[in-house]
Amino acid sequence: MLDWLADPWTSALMRRAFLEAMLVGGLCGVLGCFVVVRGLAFLGESIAHTVVLGVVLAFLVGLPTAAGAAVLAVVTVLLTTAIEKDRRLSVDTAMGILLPSLFGAGVALISLSDGYRASLDDVLFGTVLGATETDLALVLGASALTAAVLALAGKELALVAFDRATAQAMGYRTGLLDLLLLGAVALAVVVSLRAVGNVLLAGLLLGPPVTARMLCETFWRMAACAAALGVGASLAGLYLSWYVDVGGGAAIVLVIAATFVVVAIGVRVAGRGARAREQRPASDFAYTERL
Repeated sequence: MLDWLADPWTSALMRRAFLEAMLVGGLCGVLGCFVVVRGLAFLGESIAHTVVLGVVLAFLVGLPTAAGAAVLAVVTVLLTTAIEKDRRLSVDTAMGILLPSLFGAGVALISLSDGYRASLDDVLFGTVLGATETDLALVLGASALTAAVLALAGKELALVAFDRATAQAMGYRTGLLDLLLLGAVALAVVVSLRAVGNVLLAGLLLGPPVTARMLCETFWRMAACAAALGVGASLAGLYLSWYVDVGGGAAIVLVIAATFVVVAIGVRVAGRGARAREQRPASDFAYTERL
């Protein structure tokens, strides 16, 4: 048994992949809680697709693809914020406009380079086994930055997520907090592309938080649980990839999906009121013991 557990760690490539995937899993797990509670499930998926344009542009001009993805992520966040300022439009509406426009432009540009299709597969489906020291540095930096943001403004972000009107009445700059959250999610999306790709990213961003919500009654416990689930699923997924010879990103998302199914069944069988929890609005979910 010990040999079975230790065998993947004998490879330097797998050690980097394990660290990359677990960091990304924890990061997406925490930020995904804000996405779920805010009802912005479309957000992460949309940003993951819009950055494809940046990746393609960077490839065509010979720049690092991560730099192109980061630039488009920033552009997407700024455009989303600008569109949302119109009270008739929401974040989902903005993403509904930006996703087909920017992603479509990226797909169109692919035709300009015959050699790009192989690289596009990595963007779409991830290549965590190809994680480099630079990738690890980017994920570590993103994780540290997100931890700093949550330490400084976590309570305010949670309050806006659950009760925007109260946050405005208390004098908080909700527009700035929205921009901060969108920026953090965009950063997480950019550094997660290597692990699971943009096609599977929604599973990593939404799966652990949704599962954690069935198990937890307060927001910060939910965030901690989601982070743990993201890390655990990433670890288990890479073991599955090593021994069954499937793609790392796909294996991670499959583990997340399986965990959700098992927890959902377990909660229902245990009679812990999962149905009532699923039906109640986000505002009825306790976001902290006390701010």
